[in-house]
Amino acid sequence: MIQVTYSYKNREFFQLEDSFMNQLAQMGVRQMYALLEPLSDSLLNENGKIRINLDQHPKIELEGFSSQIKHEIESIMRGE
Repeated sequence: MIQVTYSYKNREFFQLEDSFMNQLAQMGVRQMYALLEPLSDSLLNENGKIRINLDQHPKIELEGFSSQIKHEIESIMRGE
């Protein structure tokens, strides 16, 4: 099971406080799951976290995934 969270100023959010921002965040989570659908069978055995950082330099961090799955997720995010 994978988990998608948002991070801002070193605070992690599973749900954002503002309802509009929360709707945007939930759409982002759904899009992330849709992107990773080709890996759904492989992800069943994984226990990782995808953290979307919204700081000055936005980035996506992958934690707790095996190296092969991490490489495949990074390739999908790069559009390869």
